[in-house]
Amino acid sequence: MATGSNPAGPAKKYNGIVFMINVLVNIKLSIMSKILKADLGNAGFILSKLGFATFDTDRSARKISPKRGRSLLIESYQFGVSFWDTSDDYGTHPHVAAALEHVPREQVIVSTKTCAKSGKEAKEHLKASLKELETNYVDIFLLHCVQADWIKDCRRVLRELQEIKKTGVVRAVGLSTHSVAVVQEVANFWEVDVIMTICCNAEQSMINKFPDYIPLEDGSIEEMFCALETAHKNGEGTIAMKVLGSGCPPLTNHYRLAIRTIAKLDFVDARVVGVGSSREVEKNVKAFSLARGNRASKDLLISRILQVFSDGK
Repeated sequence: MATGSNPAGPAKKYNGIVFMINVLVNIKLSIMSKILKADLGNAGFILSKLGFATFDTDRSARKISPKRGRSLLIESYQFGVSFWDTSDDYGTHPHVAAALEHVPREQVIVSTKTCAKSGKEAKEHLKASLKELETNYVDIFLLHCVQADWIKDCRRVLRELQEIKKTGVVRAVGLSTHSVAVVQEVANFWEVDVIMTICCNAEQSMINKFPDYIPLEDGSIEEMFCALETAHKNGEGTIAMKVLGSGCPPLTNHYRLAIRTIAKLDFVDARVVGVGSSREVEKNVKAFSLARGNRASKDLLISRILQVFSDGK
């Protein structure tokens, strides 16, 4: 053997590389599991800042079975996404019900919706939803797609739903909408615990070009941000939906920027993003985790990588 050679050198270097790879994998999993939680306005409970939107899960374009939907929901839960959004017209109550069998019910926030136009009808729909979801309560119950010409009657129905909260079958009530005017009006309603609305990184030119993907009924995204900020200051819980539009190409092509932009909004408590595959679960979680809210995870990753190189010297 030549003088001065060190046969242990290559082996040590190889082991160092293997160790570094393992560290990176573990840190990746660590980062992706650190989805932060936030108070939902004054509703009295917390939820993960990133939520699983089941809107597309049962649609014909990507028809996902309840069994597969269950797997995706459980996978998202393992990454810290414990807020699951559904509706009685999505066809995904069975998917959520299947997943709830495998996680502690009290660890998951379930939101569902109804298109009911009266208190009586809403109560009937709620009863049916509880049966389909196979649970004795839902955390959030929303009037679905409220338009500007129904605000007065909507308030009356919400007042009746507030009474239902006393029974324990619902923890918070509110509405979902595509209308800036609605959010502006209900931002001061005591009957509203939660508002879910369109909130995405889209200029008016994009909205005009892709109206089917970003169905904003009136106003602009900037005006929606202002209305949501007012609602948030008044103690209402705020949830962003259609963060990627309904698959809007400019948003999905730049999904990291689209998700991170909305993740940084202080006046938004949670964001729901559609998922159709394990890859999308990981993509969404990673994009959200690396936003400002999880800066500590980025710092941890950098410090651990530097430590690996330092130890290898």
